[in-house]
Amino acid sequence: MAGGPPASLVDTHCHLDLYPDPASVVAESERNAVYTIAVTNAPSVFDRNCAIVGASSRYVRVALGLHPELAAERSHELQLFRERLSLTRYVGEVGLDYVTSDESQRATQRRILEAIVAECDSAGGKVLTVHSRRAAEDVVDVFGSRFRGTYILHWYAGGVKALRRALAHGAYVSVNTPMMGSKRTRALVAEVPRERVLTETDGPFVQVADRTSSAPARPVNVERVIAELARMWAVHIEDARATVYANFASMLRANANADSRAP
Repeated sequence: MAGGPPASLVDTHCHLDLYPDPASVVAESERNAVYTIAVTNAPSVFDRNCAIVGASSRYVRVALGLHPELAAERSHELQLFRERLSLTRYVGEVGLDYVTSDESQRATQRRILEAIVAECDSAGGKVLTVHSRRAAEDVVDVFGSRFRGTYILHWYAGGVKALRRALAHGAYVSVNTPMMGSKRTRALVAEVPRERVLTETDGPFVQVADRTSSAPARPVNVERVIAELARMWAVHIEDARATVYANFASMLRANANADSRAP
C-alpha cells in the first residue's frame, strides 16, 4: 500500500462547457485536487472556456479542440486554432470519426487532423486527447512515429494492432468507466502497459449511477475508474491512483513548457 497522502486524481477528457453549471465543476476539481483537461469541440469556444476556468486555477486546464464530427462545418475555424495554439499546451478533442460512410466527410476530417497534428508538431510539447472511433489505423498513421508531443487515445475501442503501434510511438490511453464495464474494451485496457494508462470521465456524456439514480460523470468520479484499474492490476486503490498520477506527471515533464503550474 502506498504511504502518505493520496495522489491527485486525473481526468484527461472532460467537456466542461457542456455541464449546466461548469463553474461548479471547476470549483469541485479545485477542492478535490483533480487535474482536469477541459476539452473543447471548436476553437470558437476556447476563449469562453478559459474565462470559465480563470487564470488562477491550479488543477483545470483548457484544451483547444476541433471535434471530427464538426470538421466539415467548422473547417473555417482552423485559422483560429492556429492563432490560439500558443495559449495552451493541451489540444482536444481532435481526431477522426468514421461512423460516417461519406468519404468526402472522412477526407475533410483527415485534412483537418493532419493540419492540427502538423501545427502541434511544429510547436512541440503539446498534449493531444484524440478521438478515434472506427478510425484507429488512420489516426495512428497521421501521428506517425516522430510526433514532437504526446497523444492520448481517448475512449479507445479500435483494434489491438493499431493500439500496439500507437503505444510503440509513445501514446497513452485514457480509460473511463464504460471501458471498464465492457469485456471487449477492458481487454484492450489490459493490453496497455501500466505506465501508459491515464483516466478520464468524458463527462457529461458518461453517466455514473448509484443504487437509486444516475448523473453525468464529473472529474471527481475518476475514483470509480481507479477502483476498476486496481482490481484489474490486483493492487490497492491508493497504488493504482499513484500510478495514474505518476503517469500524468511523467507525460507533462516530457512535454514541459512555460506552464509552471502544471504538476
